Amino acid sequence: VSNSTAQLSTAAATTTPASVTFTPNSGTAGTVTLRLTTNDPTGDCPSVFDDRVLTIVSQPTTANAGADQTVCGTSVTLAGNAPSSGTGSWSIISGSGGSVTTPSSATSGFTGVAGNTYTLRWTISNSPCAASSDDVVITLRANPTTSNAGADQSVCATSATLAGNAPGVGTGAWSIISGTGGSFTNAALNNTAFSGTANTSYTLRWTISNAPCAASTDDVVINLRSNPTTSAAGADQTICGTGATLAGNAPSVGAGTWSVISGAGGAITTPGSPTSPFTGVAGTNYTLRWTIANAPCTASTDDVVISLKALSLIHISQGIVR
Repeated sequence: VSNSTAQLSTAAATTTPASVTFTPNSGTAGTVTLRLTTNDPTGDCPSVFDDRVLTIVSQPTTANAGADQTVCGTSVTLAGNAPSSGTGSWSIISGSGGSVTTPSSATSGFTGVAGNTYTLRWTISNSPCAASSDDVVITLRANPTTSNAGADQSVCATSATLAGNAPGVGTGAWSIISGTGGSFTNAALNNTAFSGTANTSYTLRWTISNAPCAASTDDVVINLRSNPTTSAAGADQTICGTGATLAGNAPSVGAGTWSVISGAGGAITTPGSPTSPFTGVAGTNYTLRWTIANAPCTASTDDVVISLKALSLIHISQGIVR
């Protein structure tokens, strides 16, 4: 009620009260003029009055700063409530390097430093009433460190030491993408030990996370190798002619290949076959090597001697035996 006048009267000056209590209607806000009138009961003197202007202020709207927020980046939109009574203002209670774009706006933008946590206060005031305030926590996350799982490895063992990068921002975790029977000593450690099954290839993933930012991932291939089958090139052979069938053992681990160590003019038909044919020059002795390899393990080798003999010719001419 604005500029209203309430009449307060007394019967006589001698009965004027020392004080008067005025209670406005519920919800009343604005300016009210109160008039105190004193009357002479004899009627000899005119009535006198005095006015007082009261400003009635309503309590401010109860402040609500909104739900706590965790975002990936350096800025966020605040979510305070719009006051129906009073005016609002944002202030920073804790956290360095932050700024409120429009402090009087309930939904102002806020900018800070990634990796910092801020407490902001939304205060709704309507003086001289007590202000209402509410706090909200804004957590600004930085993108995680770019993941690097390290170089691919081939080892002659059933375990390997991984070489992921240590995260400067976020936390890391290893996982197995392909390959069975593997395990990590400590999956959260960038240089943890990894154990698996010999002669198995594993694809491992190093993930660095800092939610709610997108995680960074990188993969590495770990080949676990065992020593190759022990090579056996077979017994030495003496052949009448120019060809022989080799007799190396078939590898159960690794791959085999034949090579000519000594002897000219020889050829192996299928070097990767343990029982490949071999052709050479009659009258020549050859040393052949059967190598079974399973890198990076040390290869196993064994040699065999193949002696190719020429046919003896007996010529009878004019009674002379040559």
